[in-house]
Amino acid sequence: MPDTHHTGGEPTPPRLAEAIFENLNEGVTVADCSLPDMPLIYVNRAFETLTGYPAEEVIGRNCRFLHGQERDQPGLVQIRRCLQQGRTCTAVLKNYRKDGTLFYNELHLSPIHDAAGTLVYYIGIQRNVSERIYAEESLWRLNDDLVRANKELNEANQRLNELLYVAAHDLKSPLTSMIFSLEILQEKSSRLSGVARKRFIKQLSTMARHMREIVVDVLEARRGESDGLKLQREPINLGMKARIVLRFHKEQARAKDIALKLTAPPSVPKALADRNSVLVVLDNLVSNAIKYSPRGSTVRLRVRKSAAKVRIEVEDEGPGIGPEEMPKLFGRFSRLSAEPTAGEHSTGLGLYIVKNLVTLMRGKVWAESEPGTGARFIVELPSVR
Repeated sequence: MPDTHHTGGEPTPPRLAEAIFENLNEGVTVADCSLPDMPLIYVNRAFETLTGYPAEEVIGRNCRFLHGQERDQPGLVQIRRCLQQGRTCTAVLKNYRKDGTLFYNELHLSPIHDAAGTLVYYIGIQRNVSERIYAEESLWRLNDDLVRANKELNEANQRLNELLYVAAHDLKSPLTSMIFSLEILQEKSSRLSGVARKRFIKQLSTMARHMREIVVDVLEARRGESDGLKLQREPINLGMKARIVLRFHKEQARAKDIALKLTAPPSVPKALADRNSVLVVLDNLVSNAIKYSPRGSTVRLRVRKSAAKVRIEVEDEGPGIGPEEMPKLFGRFSRLSAEPTAGEHSTGLGLYIVKNLVTLMRGKVWAESEPGTGARFIVELPSVR
């Protein structure tokens, strides 16, 4: 085989192979196994087109220059083993053209032996399979996306089932009590005193509020998990929202003789937040603070500026939270060791809802507490510049 690809005139038998190679669409190389480092002694025009290297720049060199920095790729391990054993093999390699661009080369190597059976040449047939590799990678990515989407769908269905189970379980008890109370009122209404009737009506009202709380918590938890949830972030006066929420809970606090204190200086800037989500966050934090506070204590709500944020702090005088319970504080259905001080109901979803909504509003929420000293829940939201 000559040292270059140049041919002239009609092909003669000794040059027939070269003439055939020159007209192939695949790149062809011939390496001399009798010389150190197996240099290339022939490349065809298709190889020049494929790699961008002219023949005079590659003759006499080992073809590893095509590998760039990719010296440990799996295909090369296969090629080296093939060369050591003197056998035929095919491998896909990452190769680099003269201009540095990557292409995927499907290389087929075939050994050539002389009459005595000695290995003298290796012929390499190279084919650009970049489009095939990129298509396969796209299919793998698509498959990974489908697997991930299916996993997320299954997880979402599981979360929904859990929410529905909790709702059904927690609604069962108050519904049973309501039915029982209504049956008593229906059967014995004429014999009940006015005080007794008021007691039954009060019980029914309490149970109805309890059921509403369960339904709201489940709906808000589901809403916060929805990928399609769109928040309308706008300038919000958190002090004003705090006053509204405290009015919501005025009767709840009065029933336990709990004082509600608000500190919200007018100098505090507005927060960039979603109007409804802020109300839900404050409602859950204040409700929790009252729920876990002892009779005669104080719940404090502060709104203040903190660097480029607006901070909300809700502080109670309850039993506090131990360090071992902090990691699960904002989890779904988390139930801590502390119990509501007046037997109030808890779905274990309130703080989970808070965490979801605050995160969606691009804020942060955390708690500071030590057992026996109450708890402080802190929300930071971006302030309006």
